[in-house]
Amino acid sequence: METVTERRVFSQQEWSELRRELSLPPRQADVVEQLLQGHSDKQIARELNMSVPTVRTHLCRLFARFGVEDRCELIVHVYSCFREKCHACGCPRVS
Repeated sequence: METVTERRVFSQQEWSELRRELSLPPRQADVVEQLLQGHSDKQIARELNMSVPTVRTHLCRLFARFGVEDRCELIVHVYSCFREKCHACGCPRVS
């Protein structure tokens, strides 16, 4: 079975920079990070030691903040921000 570190989408440094770029409060950043790992609301709640309604409140606030409708759009938004940042820095991974 994969460990959490094997399922990371971004490196620690990339995620730290992206979190700062998106101005995510710590708990919302934790929720997004879990979401990027493909976790359900219930899994996120268990992992972050919070209730499922609290996870959903964080998600609703994130949806409103970034003008997205659902978790899929939120994930796409996060990736888009990352790609824009990479493009602006001339990252070789972005062509």
